[in-house]
Amino acid sequence: MFDQAPRHWYAVCRSDEVRRAPVACVLLGEPLVLFRDLENRIGAVLDRCPHRNAPLSQGRVEGGRLVCPYHGWEFDRAGQCQAVPGLCDDGQRRYGSVHSYPSAEQDGLVWVYSDEIALGSPPQIDLLQKPGYVSLMHDFTVEADLVDAVENFLDATHTHFVHAGLVRTQGKRRPVRAIVRHGTDCVEAEYLEESQSGLIARLFGVGITRSIGRFALPSTAQLEYWAGERLKLLITLYFTPQSPSAQRVFAVAAANPSPFPFWLVRLPFAWMLKRVVRQDQRILALQSANLRRFGGPRYASTELDILRPHILRLLDKSRPLPDDMTEKQVTLML
Repeated sequence: MFDQAPRHWYAVCRSDEVRRAPVACVLLGEPLVLFRDLENRIGAVLDRCPHRNAPLSQGRVEGGRLVCPYHGWEFDRAGQCQAVPGLCDDGQRRYGSVHSYPSAEQDGLVWVYSDEIALGSPPQIDLLQKPGYVSLMHDFTVEADLVDAVENFLDATHTHFVHAGLVRTQGKRRPVRAIVRHGTDCVEAEYLEESQSGLIARLFGVGITRSIGRFALPSTAQLEYWAGERLKLLITLYFTPQSPSAQRVFAVAAANPSPFPFWLVRLPFAWMLKRVVRQDQRILALQSANLRRFGGPRYASTELDILRPHILRLLDKSRPLPDDMTEKQVTLML
């Protein structure tokens, strides 16, 4: 699947997951194994020994080298074979290497680039360590394709039902104006006269007047909540496709809880974030199961589904995008 994917950095795990033992992960359908060398640098190689194709993730790390569990072949972080136990000559390097990918650590995450030569650096996580903000990181998996998963996160109209009472309440809708802007590598919807009536808004959303939902290539989604000129809450989700129907998601939330003290906010904020995630996991799993049951999607859409056509267009440049969709205004009852 790497051949069809955009050339970008993808988050594959948290840094603290990679310690002394190798760690298996999946990116774009490719099984990978992560490990640390003697200088504590991350290596990311295909999880298959070139000798007899045993899974290298079931081996061990010795002296900064990844050791195959079958015959003990040793590989460095570039995937080069550095030792073949029992071999009399010193020509082990000609016997095979394992494919490696550029990798890096940043902001507590391990990133892998989906090509042999990396361009640029992994994205920096906004507001993660900024004074005045409480930051939380949570990773999870969802059973859905990338578009359905991203749409779920950015869609305001499901919150009255899936997150009833937490985000919005069905009986308290009012008109909200949304401005959709489509760019070359991102799309966003800005909601003016923002309306949220759930517990989260009452506790953390005091003063919020507008919000922005954004998707950026290759697979990043963001929600911003503004109180005047101050960003009160930013939630960033990095979607890492493991397969066409499963995503690993790394969520980072940064909140400015003023006037509440940090210690009072952190635990309830973390609980609410995880509860919202569980609710989304459940509805996406139900949707995916029904898609399989009926042999695939047959979606009907309305003008309330404002971001999906733009997301599809960004992921597939061959899709037409009418001129009037580069910037469009829609009124929703939220």
